[in-house]
Amino acid sequence: MVIAYHVIFTTYGTWLPNDPRGAYSTTVYNDELKALGAVQYGKQDPPPSRDRLRRFWTSSRGRTKRRQFFVDDSTRRIIAQGFDQVVKKFDLTVHACAIMNDHVHLLLLRSKNRIEYIAGQFKAEATRALSLTETPWAKRSWKVFIEDYETMASAAHYIEMNPIKAGQPRQHWDFVTPLSPPIPEIRQGRR
Repeated sequence: MVIAYHVIFTTYGTWLPNDPRGAYSTTVYNDELKALGAVQYGKQDPPPSRDRLRRFWTSSRGRTKRRQFFVDDSTRRIIAQGFDQVVKKFDLTVHACAIMNDHVHLLLLRSKNRIEYIAGQFKAEATRALSLTETPWAKRSWKVFIEDYETMASAAHYIEMNPIKAGQPRQHWDFVTPLSPPIPEIRQGRR
């Protein structure tokens, strides 16, 4: 049974189908983007250098329908305020959150609403908080269904380490309830 979700969504134009980091697209529909290279299906190992990624992003500017949106320190805080509203409105429990420059990771317990709907609410409320008329988010999101505590703890650690791996400080958000270890079961007659 699913107990939690690890949901990931990107900002618009920053993780394209032929991104050198890899993507889970099979086709590049935009002819102008096709000129930048073929689809790199799946996570690429080793990952591309930051210079190669910057060159790709620079080359892709102007080839998408809208302008690319990157998160910075000031917009990161505003996005977090929007996320806080969603957590309160839907009474969600979020165990980890990383708001990166081009994508977001959230680890949240299962709720009565579908995860696709909740991901949409996070995007919508962050867009409102940013006072934008067009969404800064890509259409889709990825979700990992989590069925046990060990997987949830691993996902929490991965999400918490994401900013650090990118050379950013650790993120702390008021709407995040840190994951605590489960209370060990006490068996009948044993202590």
